[in-house]
Amino acid sequence: MAQAGGVPSPGAAPDQSYVFKLVLLGSGSVGKSSLALRYVKNDFKSILPTVGCK
Repeated sequence: MAQAGGVPSPGAAPDQSYVFKLVLLGSGSVGKSSLALRYVKNDFKSILPTVGCK
């Protein structure tokens, strides 16, 4: 099992995959969703409406 920070535990298999969670914070309409989509799926959509929180 992976430890915090993605450092493998002693004896871990070198091809073991890790799961990370990331939170993007920022003002509305600055491209947070587009950045995440580009990183995860290597795709870019210039118009990607999302639900905002206040």
